[in-house]
Amino acid sequence: MLKLIKQRLVWGLVLTAAVGGLLGRNVTAHATSSKADEVKAAYVVDAKSGQAVYAQNADQKLPIASLSKLMTLYLVERAIERGQIKWTDTVPIRKNVRKMATSATLSVMPMPAKETFTVKELFAATLVGSSNSGAIALGEYVAGSNDKFIKLMNQQAAKWHLDASFVSASGLDNTDLKNYDLKLKGTSDQDQNLVSARAVTTIAQHLIDDYPDVVKVANQRSVKIHKYTVPTSVEILKGADYYDPRVPVDGLKTGYTNQAGACLVATYRQNGRRMIATTLGGAWQFTANNNLRLMLKKTEQYKQVVPKHINYQIPGTHTKVRLVTKYDSKLWVNQDQPMTQTKIALWPLHRAAPNYLAANTAVLKLRLTDPLSGTTKEVIYRTPEALTMLGPLQWATTPAKRTTTGTYAFAK
Repeated sequence: MLKLIKQRLVWGLVLTAAVGGLLGRNVTAHATSSKADEVKAAYVVDAKSGQAVYAQNADQKLPIASLSKLMTLYLVERAIERGQIKWTDTVPIRKNVRKMATSATLSVMPMPAKETFTVKELFAATLVGSSNSGAIALGEYVAGSNDKFIKLMNQQAAKWHLDASFVSASGLDNTDLKNYDLKLKGTSDQDQNLVSARAVTTIAQHLIDDYPDVVKVANQRSVKIHKYTVPTSVEILKGADYYDPRVPVDGLKTGYTNQAGACLVATYRQNGRRMIATTLGGAWQFTANNNLRLMLKKTEQYKQVVPKHINYQIPGTHTKVRLVTKYDSKLWVNQDQPMTQTKIALWPLHRAAPNYLAANTAVLKLRLTDPLSGTTKEVIYRTPEALTMLGPLQWATTPAKRTTTGTYAFAK
């Protein structure tokens, strides 16, 4: 659960293998005094760099309800990009899907047999209004059948190395889908989509990175489709009932079932950076996500964390060398929990041979560690030009000394 009021945020540098670079564990949060702030999992990430700034139970597979539609919409966008379908195509809709559209609890827009809908219309209804029948119809149009589309969803998740399993294009579980002959073969009557917070955030990241116009579609309070006005389910957009001007959002998707609880993926900007905040299993739809974003705004800064150039004294010698790094060392850091630094010597001092350093020699590894989450980032410093250590070795060397400011280890 999120410590959103009484405790400062633990920041993390957690990055998926698909984005690369950072390794780490989840931040474990504890009990909170407000039920409105309770969630089962959370994950907040910088969409461009992939750096995570918050993680709570991020790798636990949980029901995500209509957040599943983000994968569906990604595959629709990909099919359009590949020329397999067009925005202007009329989507065939089977009788069972039209029947679902008449449900007062499962539908946001009727789909009478006399009306036709384009890919663009159903895309908007699915993203903005969270149309279940729209998502299913789109999936069947992309893949040819519901079962084949679910297979595509799982294949894409595997390609991205995500901890996710899908049985539904809409996020409805089989207790509802079986009533419309949409239960995937080989699944039980209780099966549902199970996806981790990290995984669903990664799906959203791919969606807005590969197809950025999706944010413009999501950032609408309603869409007009034929004679139907489909309101947004993301009621924290500007002008909506739960909008908070302190932490404004411009999308992206809600989800809710009895089993999943309140789920939300919110897109927003902080310090000019595109961010994605995911909360799963909430008691209330928007409060926990909103408070988490507000906490991050107060505690996280995006700034340079290590210098581009350093003067480094080679361990065991009096010699100092100028080193440089190509790493763009701007990261999100927590004001109250700064990173610790460990220095690891990479260049071995030769005692029976000349000590030459060629240009671009890796001399120092700087390991940045979040002391609370254990997440790390490594920065390599190199020689900008060739150099030679002058003088007899006995003049250059000194007895090794222990230090509390860094850890040194020579490569073999």
